[in-house]
Amino acid sequence: MKIALIVLWIVCAAAFALPDSAFAVGARRLFAVLVAAHALECLVFLPRLRRAGGSLGHHLVQTFFFGIFHVRQLPA
Repeated sequence: MKIALIVLWIVCAAAFALPDSAFAVGARRLFAVLVAAHALECLVFLPRLRRAGGSLGHHLVQTFFFGIFHVRQLPA
């Protein structure tokens, strides 16, 4: 699943280099939604990320790109 999310992020980011089309505009909007949703997840799960041990920065980056798929792997 993480590979699919990486591909999605890359496609959405690449849309900024494409000329305007329905696909490019939709992918740019999806990029904005991904950024907002994953930033919100970082804030919501911040206490859990702090308790998880290890590098907080690593957990924040992983949560930003993979969201709940990273958080589910952390100890409760």
